[in-house]
Amino acid sequence: MIDLSESIQVRIYKDINNASFPVVAQRSGLPCCLYLNAYLNSNHKSPLSKLKSKKGKSKQSPSFYTRKKYAYELKFLYCFFMQKNIDLVERVASGTFLSIEEIDDYIRACKFYVDTEDGSESGTVVSLTDKRIRDAIHATSNSQPEVSAHTFYQRLNRLKAYIEFLYVCHHYDKAETEQQISTDDQFNKFKLYISTAISSSRKDNTITKDPLESVIPSDKFFNLLEVIQEHSPNNPFKSSKLRNQIITQILVDTGVRVGAVLKLKVSDLVDDWDNPRFLLTRTPDDPTDTRRLPAANKTKALSVSIPHDLMKLIKLYIETVRKSTPNSHEHDFLFISEKGRTIGKPMSYNAMYKVIKTIGGCVGIALHPHLLRHKWNEIFENKAKAKGFSPDKIEDLRKYAMGWVEDSKMASVYNEFQLAVTVAEISSNNQSQSVPNLRDSK
Repeated sequence: MIDLSESIQVRIYKDINNASFPVVAQRSGLPCCLYLNAYLNSNHKSPLSKLKSKKGKSKQSPSFYTRKKYAYELKFLYCFFMQKNIDLVERVASGTFLSIEEIDDYIRACKFYVDTEDGSESGTVVSLTDKRIRDAIHATSNSQPEVSAHTFYQRLNRLKAYIEFLYVCHHYDKAETEQQISTDDQFNKFKLYISTAISSSRKDNTITKDPLESVIPSDKFFNLLEVIQEHSPNNPFKSSKLRNQIITQILVDTGVRVGAVLKLKVSDLVDDWDNPRFLLTRTPDDPTDTRRLPAANKTKALSVSIPHDLMKLIKLYIETVRKSTPNSHEHDFLFISEKGRTIGKPMSYNAMYKVIKTIGGCVGIALHPHLLRHKWNEIFENKAKAKGFSPDKIEDLRKYAMGWVEDSKMASVYNEFQLAVTVAEISSNNQSQSVPNLRDSK
């Protein structure tokens, strides 16, 4: 069987308005399937679906990063069916769709990573201490053979949505003939079967995360705070040390997303002695952002306070490194590439992700930017409790600090660790009251 996963790629292009858009393409750069890419970059407003959101507002077209995520899901399903010689466009156009066996095969494949092979065997025997076991758990926490329930759900949902798109293209609003009635019947059977699988997938998460385990162990976190310092002897970088320290400290001190850091401009800084801060803005399709993967802020616009020492470091970086780097005067973005072909240009997502990954490797954990957002939430919760704030007040403060909308449910996701700790404390108290003191009974 031919493996298409390497010959089919997700590529990013810019249109005449400088807006980025994804394409599922062949190595030559040509789209692998016109229908697939037409669906990918459409407004995703099917006439068969409800066009109103829960609040009654019209459904917005998906953002670039949402469509980029869709692109990888579409690449997955395209490669799967083409490797089985199944042309989805031809199947839907002819009204035959997919058999139950073919859908079941796809459902099984959706549970696993694309290139997962367990062929690594080692004859080396090592001594494993408790600490090494704990470190290994953290280092491999994202390397399960099965994907998360969310990824599984998204892959199934993408097939359903794409087949619906093809149905609308070929059969929607056609005159009632025997053939059309048969096609509609086959389509409805497909939708019912895949919808049942999608509904079941929400209850089928086999990956269990220990909620009592901090996202970053305390010893690793304190080590991280030490190694990111520009003059630390353990700093893993040969260059760009000041920039990388500032980036990491912003993520640690504010809990903002990496997209917000990439989007940060010099003009967003407010050097107020009483309250140094930066403005977190929302400007989709920023014409001044020339990066292939443009920076994006998912949360609402807000003002983000930062420590005085961090503002001093940022000003030092601007007046020394940024000011003396070629091409940096051509744009207002704060963080720049400091070497290579892109010197002076806005720093890319991949470069910033690599910085955080390198720091994680230095302290012995699999680290990514969003993990620091979770760690910020843990620290925020502890500090807010120490100040005596009520749970409702803490949630309101958290929603503002994280830029969430008023009815966001994300607080409960980030607060899982603290909830688990509270439950454990209550359980421990109950147990100590119900179990007799054996020492005193002697």
